[in-house]
Amino acid sequence: MLPLEGIRVLDFTRHLPGPYATDILCRLGAQVLKVEPPDGDPTRWLPPIVGDTGSLFHLVNAGKESVVVDLKSETGRAFAQRLAAVSDVVAESYRPEAAAELGIDADTLLSINPRLIYCSVSGYGSGDARSGHDLNFVALAGLLDLQRDREGRPILPSTQLGDMAGALFAALTILASLIERTTTGRGKKIDVSMSDATRAVMPTAEALYRGTHSSPSSFFLTGALPEYNVYQTADGKHLAVAPLEPKFWEAFCRAIGEPQLVEHQYDIESRAEVFETIRRAIASKSRSEWESCFADVDACVTPVLTIEESHQRFGDPVSRNPLQSNFPSARGETPKLGEHFAAIGLSADEQAKLRKSGRFESKRVLQKFVATSILKLRQRHLLK
Repeated sequence: MLPLEGIRVLDFTRHLPGPYATDILCRLGAQVLKVEPPDGDPTRWLPPIVGDTGSLFHLVNAGKESVVVDLKSETGRAFAQRLAAVSDVVAESYRPEAAAELGIDADTLLSINPRLIYCSVSGYGSGDARSGHDLNFVALAGLLDLQRDREGRPILPSTQLGDMAGALFAALTILASLIERTTTGRGKKIDVSMSDATRAVMPTAEALYRGTHSSPSSFFLTGALPEYNVYQTADGKHLAVAPLEPKFWEAFCRAIGEPQLVEHQYDIESRAEVFETIRRAIASKSRSEWESCFADVDACVTPVLTIEESHQRFGDPVSRNPLQSNFPSARGETPKLGEHFAAIGLSADEQAKLRKSGRFESKRVLQKFVATSILKLRQRHLLK
């Protein structure tokens, strides 16, 4: 039995952060009912397409159930409120004023169901209606400033760190609130800001700032140390070198054939020379040769793998993630848009009334057309 079996989650979120948070709950056994607008979650149509659905949608929505509701219609709002009355958790990612206009704000739903855990995932918190994306969140947190190229320009992160931080804090706070409810008997509103969540996952940079009252961009974990860096190998690939502790540093220096460097680990004046010595040493062999060399040397050295190589070595990260490893379960199929009306007890007449209120099919066709057109435009621009 999974820990969240019997918990019902009503999921109004779209795109990535909210669906990833509810995906965590789904993996833990919760029944997650995804309430989609007539044109569906935009990631359904976001290429690359696997089968007839976007790959990202598959990754963060498999195992959920789907119904289609036009919250802009009175019929749709009433139906959503009926669902909230029999749910344990509501997750939404609308702007505060939008949630109220659609009839799914915290005050409305908690008045219907006082035991409800209502989680709002937003860019900057419920008091700030500004638009934003992951790049904005990491920029405001100071994280983007820590990653710079050789010309000093901030480097765009290759994954959505702020979105993921927000999703993880949302899932954690929902779980804590469910435990709290067993004592109080009452639900509550949770407000998760992705901007705040990003700042909360930077303890090392924050510690350095508090200790020095200056930007940590030039400190040790951002490329200033030769023993915490990335080096190019003879075949143009790279090694991640992180022997911070003296015992690992000594093992590393001896393994690359430069034992004289051991005594210079903390010698600031010779740091440039140490960097250059390591660069030359690592550049003398291919990545595979260094992997063989460090196979029996405990020195915190690993190859820099591509995603394809990581898959080949370690398997599918979806099925091998920590939740699946500790709470193994068979993951359900990715839901078709609106396929679970009957499963939640709606009659054919009720389904027809809902569909009529939202003009579902025309909006869905338009969403597909817009998503495909945007992708084509981007591809043309990138290929020029």
